[in-house]
Amino acid sequence: MVKHRSTPLLLRVLILVTGIVALTSFALLFHSSYQFQRDQLILSVERQAAFIGSMLPEHESLQLDLATPLFDNIKAMLLLLEHQGLANAYALGVKQGAQLVIPLHAEEELAGLAKMVALSGETDAYGEALRRGVKGESGSLVARDFRDQWVLVAYAPLGTAGAALIGRVDLLEMAKPFAQTGLLVLILALVLIFVSARFFRRVTQPLLEQHQHSESRYRNLLDNMADCVAVYDCVEGGENFLIVDVNKAAEQFHGVEREQISGQQISEALPRVAKSGLSAALRRVWESGESEFVSLTYSDGSGRARWVENFIYRLGSGEVVVIYSDLTEQRQKEAQLKRSEHLLRSIVDATPDWIFIKDASFKYLFANRSFAEAVGHKPDSVIGKTDEDLGFPPEIVSGDAANGIRGFRKDDVDVLGGKRIHNPYDPATYQDGSFHIFDTHKIPLRDSTGKVYGVLAVARDITALNRAMGDLKVNEARLTLAEAIAHMGHWSWDIKHNKLFWSEEVFRIFGVVPGGFDSTYEAFLNFVHEEDRALVKLKFNAHLEENQPFSVDHRIVWRNGTVRWIHQEAELDRDADGFPDQMLGVVIDITDRKLAEQSLVEERNFLQHVINGISDPLRVIDQEMGVMLMNGAALDQSVERGDCEGKATCYQSCQGMKPLCDEYPDGMPACPLKRVIKTKQPQTETHLITLDDGEQRTYESSFSPLLNEEKIMYGVVETSRDITEHLGLQARLQEQDDHVVQLTYLDQLTGLPNRLLFMDRLRQGLSISRRDNRSLAVLYIDLDRFKQINESFGHEFGDLILQDVARRLQGQLREGDTLARFSGDEFVAVTGNLGQPEHAGILAQKLLQGFDEPFFVKDQKFYVTASIGVSIFPQDGQDPEALMREANTALFQAKDEGRNSFQFYRDEMTVQAFEHVLMENNLRNALMEQQFEIYYQPQVSFDTGEVVGAEALIRWNFPEMGMVSPANFIPLAEDTGLILPIGEWVTRTTCQQIVDWLKRGIPVPRIAINLSPKQFNDKHLLENIIRILDETGCPSEQIEFEVTEGQIMERSERAIGVLEALRKNGITVAIDDFGTGYSSLSQLKQLPLNKLKIDHSFVRDLPDDMDSRAIAEAIIGMGRSLGLSVTAEGIENQAQAEFLQSAGCTQAQGFLYQRPVPAAEFEKFLLDSQADLCLSTPVPGAPD
Repeated sequence: MVKHRSTPLLLRVLILVTGIVALTSFALLFHSSYQFQRDQLILSVERQAAFIGSMLPEHESLQLDLATPLFDNIKAMLLLLEHQGLANAYALGVKQGAQLVIPLHAEEELAGLAKMVALSGETDAYGEALRRGVKGESGSLVARDFRDQWVLVAYAPLGTAGAALIGRVDLLEMAKPFAQTGLLVLILALVLIFVSARFFRRVTQPLLEQHQHSESRYRNLLDNMADCVAVYDCVEGGENFLIVDVNKAAEQFHGVEREQISGQQISEALPRVAKSGLSAALRRVWESGESEFVSLTYSDGSGRARWVENFIYRLGSGEVVVIYSDLTEQRQKEAQLKRSEHLLRSIVDATPDWIFIKDASFKYLFANRSFAEAVGHKPDSVIGKTDEDLGFPPEIVSGDAANGIRGFRKDDVDVLGGKRIHNPYDPATYQDGSFHIFDTHKIPLRDSTGKVYGVLAVARDITALNRAMGDLKVNEARLTLAEAIAHMGHWSWDIKHNKLFWSEEVFRIFGVVPGGFDSTYEAFLNFVHEEDRALVKLKFNAHLEENQPFSVDHRIVWRNGTVRWIHQEAELDRDADGFPDQMLGVVIDITDRKLAEQSLVEERNFLQHVINGISDPLRVIDQEMGVMLMNGAALDQSVERGDCEGKATCYQSCQGMKPLCDEYPDGMPACPLKRVIKTKQPQTETHLITLDDGEQRTYESSFSPLLNEEKIMYGVVETSRDITEHLGLQARLQEQDDHVVQLTYLDQLTGLPNRLLFMDRLRQGLSISRRDNRSLAVLYIDLDRFKQINESFGHEFGDLILQDVARRLQGQLREGDTLARFSGDEFVAVTGNLGQPEHAGILAQKLLQGFDEPFFVKDQKFYVTASIGVSIFPQDGQDPEALMREANTALFQAKDEGRNSFQFYRDEMTVQAFEHVLMENNLRNALMEQQFEIYYQPQVSFDTGEVVGAEALIRWNFPEMGMVSPANFIPLAEDTGLILPIGEWVTRTTCQQIVDWLKRGIPVPRIAINLSPKQFNDKHLLENIIRILDETGCPSEQIEFEVTEGQIMERSERAIGVLEALRKNGITVAIDDFGTGYSSLSQLKQLPLNKLKIDHSFVRDLPDDMDSRAIAEAIIGMGRSLGLSVTAEGIENQAQAEFLQSAGCTQAQGFLYQRPVPAAEFEKFLLDSQADLCLSTPVPGAPD
């Protein structure tokens, strides 16, 4: 009985034990899995937070912009991690004020998550985790979320302050497999009790599969991580570490397989990594248990430096885990970005213009050096300040309408509203209180969403330009005088503001004094005669609305009642939107002409109706050609009076003209009398009559039908009058009109269209090209170095050459093309109807060929070349201004590339033009900032090897660009006139260096200095050289000047005088680059020279090139015959030196002996050469 009862009890005990075992198994498995997944989740969140932080910009706070590819990449990465199964969901939070904004999370898993979380108060698991993360904390917590589900949430801060990343795992899902396993264990245990031990294998099989699945899941998770992961185990008490495991990313990074390095010590498997400092970091983490971020650098097998970011932490088991990524490419890009930013900042700081950026609260975000120094600050100290903080006066900041000042703030507000502002009169004050005027452009800065967040401004100081405007008033006075002489005035009408501007002559024409006019369109109409006012309004409206030409004759009434006649013409300018902006016009007083015309009309009417008392000849002829009536004047005019008293065969018979009229071939009678009889229409004839004294007079004969009351014609009235004086008056009036047109539209020197007429023709050409869908080209032509002709021979010679240039250019153009002279030596041509844009290049080449033949002026022969810039419609511009600007840019490119050529416009030319201006601005500061340096290249005797001379060569040590070659800045110095002070600096510096060497006993030879063309033509050249020698104490025999062959031949008479003066003062002269010019032996004999220098272009191909050999031998022979020493420059190898020495050349210069070096190195070279004068071979040059 007891036994029977004990069985259920035992069964209950077994069941209880089995349940306890199942629950214990579940708890242990769940706890172990929970710790592992918690550690993995924390590791993943911390690592991804560090990785995302490295992707974000380094700012104090993260600016949200979900529209950027950066946030798309971050979100895609989080979704990928969720699919890999390490966490159910990830989310990113950013601190914005007193709120946490959650801009990124999985749409499905966290669809109910709030987008905003308060920084304090009650919240769910995600809000609490994000609060801790943005405070800079890392870790995990267990709490209920917004679904009221228990979750494990890991959190970590991003690299950027105020942002955090969280990852979530549902505890219910984590526990589910282990609950199922515990229940299964309980069931299996009961089955084991009731069935048998043979089912043990089947019971434990699911557990083994679950373990294998967990192991597989761990391996997949590890191998699918983008970052490298390595697990190390400490050995030898922390002195070394064994490699326990690595993932696939680590295998690829190190180029090894897991099986090759697993179980090996890190110092043996990865020695370079171990030596980089990783072993020491592993030891610190293993000993302290504290996680570390460590950046390491080491060289890989190819010797390339690699940057690695490591996150190291210790597991509870004592193993150390390293998660690391390769940042080499990122570091290289960061370094390149810093270099680019530095270069851009240097360029912006180098410009004299003010460049600055303000935010929406008018605080400065950026300022270049020019602006900061002007207001007494450094660029960094300007940031965060307002205009008031920088000390600008209130009227400058807020505006002063009474003085025409708009003010900084009004322009800034307009720009922040999305407008682009151009303020041509923008006053500002410097720190010293000086008042300056700026031409300012301001544009809005927008973020990626298009929202305006700031103002970018570029301001140019035009104070000096405003002063120059005072000089313009003198020219305006001259224009006023010219208009008074021509009785022509000019006016402009600002249509939008209804403001009229009249020149002084217009006031005189309208009979009012300057200032006695309201300057409005309505006030002008009040002057117009009441009968003509409707016509004038009609003409204005037609011009404004229909673009019809504005040309009108009308009457005006002075305030004293005097009526005057005027003629007006005008052109309309439109704004960028096509609306009328302003009209520009001219007005001429034509009262005298109108009175003359009215007088003629009255005279004709009088002659038509009055016969008696008229002094002009008059005849009345019937239809049978019989003379019915004639006055005394007609009788006196007749050669044979009787011929016209009874019968007139034709009108010529009565005028004394022969031969008589004949019939036209088509049957229409030639005689006007007969035509009137036949057609009953009046006729008029003009003829020339020679009087008895031989004087020729012009007569006008009129033939009118004579009608009765019934309108039946019964005769012809013929009147004849002397119109000689009248025609003379008309001719004079026409000449006056032609002169007005010429003053307005034509260039007075060449007769070509001026800028006003050319721009009108260009606009017409663009309209036709748009209509016909054809190309159009603008060719900007500038004569090369034409200024030298004006300076050397006077403007009279220059004007004659310009007239010949105009004729040659015009001869190369088509009939429909337009050529204009803009100013000085600048011409512009426009040619349309181009089949291909390349045809403009053919025309440009033809224009350049027109300069091949010399120009002859007063027995002087001149060779002139030109440079041409070409822009094409439509690709280079859509309006006249753009095409002119791009053609001018291309012109400067043609000049920079050697002149006497043409260039098509390219977009990069704008950048090159900016660089050209930048270099010119810095070149002006180079002398004051002592950026120039003299290099010296020795000249060696072929016979003795002794250093017998040297050439002084200038170098520019530009802080922003390094050492600049003379080839890049000397032409610019020539064009800007800076070559004169630079050349004087070179001469003075060289003389000072020679004196220093002589005082210290250095065996210095004669030093050669190059003279540029502008220096050689300077009338103060000799005076400056003697002054420098006196001031420095340099002996004249230590100096030699080099001039080019072309400089001497261009103005040989003056050149001889200059060279003679130099020789009298003990200075020797050498011809540089000899052989590249056109001098002859007879010319050289006349020149006081000491040396010829063979140009390096002839030395370069020696001794193999036969032409170079012949030229070099001829130059050496010429020098020998003239008793001159000959120096060959540009010698680079021994073969060249041996040939030149055998040919009789006396001196050598080139890289074979020594490169150009600074003074200190040249001094050492001289001392070394002095120590050994018996040179058997040339001294090798310094290495590159």
